[in-house]
Amino acid sequence: MFGFLKRKRKSLIGLDIGSNVVKCLRLDLSGDRPVVTHYATADLPPEAIVDGEIMDRELVIETIREVTEQAGVPDEPIATAVSGRAVIVKKIVMDKMSEEDAREAIYWEAEQHVPFDIDDISLDFEILQKDIGADQMELLLVAAKKDMVLGWAEIIRDAGFEPLVVDVASFANQNAWEFATGRTAAMEGLGNEDSDTAEPVTDDMDELEPFAEDEDSSEEEAAADEPSEFVALLDVGGGVTNVHIVHGGVPYFTRDLPIGVAHFVEEFQKQLGLTYETASEVARGHVEDVDAQLVNDIVRSVGTEIYQGLEPSLSYLKTSGEADGIDRIVLSGGGAHLPGLREYLADSYGVPSEVADPLAGLDFAPDLFGEDEPEDLSPLLTVAVGLALREAVEA
Repeated sequence: MFGFLKRKRKSLIGLDIGSNVVKCLRLDLSGDRPVVTHYATADLPPEAIVDGEIMDRELVIETIREVTEQAGVPDEPIATAVSGRAVIVKKIVMDKMSEEDAREAIYWEAEQHVPFDIDDISLDFEILQKDIGADQMELLLVAAKKDMVLGWAEIIRDAGFEPLVVDVASFANQNAWEFATGRTAAMEGLGNEDSDTAEPVTDDMDELEPFAEDEDSSEEEAAADEPSEFVALLDVGGGVTNVHIVHGGVPYFTRDLPIGVAHFVEEFQKQLGLTYETASEVARGHVEDVDAQLVNDIVRSVGTEIYQGLEPSLSYLKTSGEADGIDRIVLSGGGAHLPGLREYLADSYGVPSEVADPLAGLDFAPDLFGEDEPEDLSPLLTVAVGLALREAVEA
């Protein structure tokens, strides 16, 4: 994405800066299995970041310093991610041509699909299908406002670290899920003896690097391992739920829904008469001291906004004739453990619904997470794990 690892690294720090919580996780990638060596989280006031845009720069920098110090990470490069309205992920159709020619034509083509001044964005694309008939091909276009990408990079620098990669959060989510479920060849990239050289994010960056320069990115090959499943990866964050639908490793589309954990917490406070702290604990799945059935009813009521928000995306699948709908739902983020949400979505769509476990396939010391259970923390760490795994996934 925004910056690119030219060689295989032996370690990488993933820093997921959410609207409510900053997550920091470092992976040692030198062995046969990745090892989580450092980890920490730090709360971030909700007014500091709104819709992916930094509102309180100094507070964000201070929180990054706090979480990296708490984790005790060494002075190594960091991979982070952007999301929100300034990031566009979209499938497009254009005249069939070589990848080299497409790289020349993509900026003109992007003007038709991106609601920003073309001079103000950074671009990447992947050819999904080289020939869809009528002398055309299908691409996945990724665009982000340059000032947002460079702004995040500068934040990392001011916190005292080198920003090696600024990725797209939904892609990091996908990386983590595919790795944990064995849907990627990332494991083959581990233990490589090449040097740790890389090109950091710089102010003169105009283009994003290719998704993967040395692999056949046709949809037919990409979908070989899971040819029939359309999977909805739902990252339920503090204020936004990111919907990322993939098929056989290929992202079909990404969109943000304006509903997150904060909306559930607010309803818990109103309807159950709880403090913010207690309502937040309920959102994490701790319902021992409250009316569990009423909590479940509230989750289903608020959860209808997620259900309704998904409908336009699913309508696209149906009208395009590519699928009748989704085949699986995977929940991640701080809202993954909302009581009854997984069951509600499974019932609503009639498909399996599960909670992401990005720590699966990773090794870590038994006491690394302190008193927290790894399975409770795991979905919260999905993007951070996907970022720290990025080199392995790119391999």
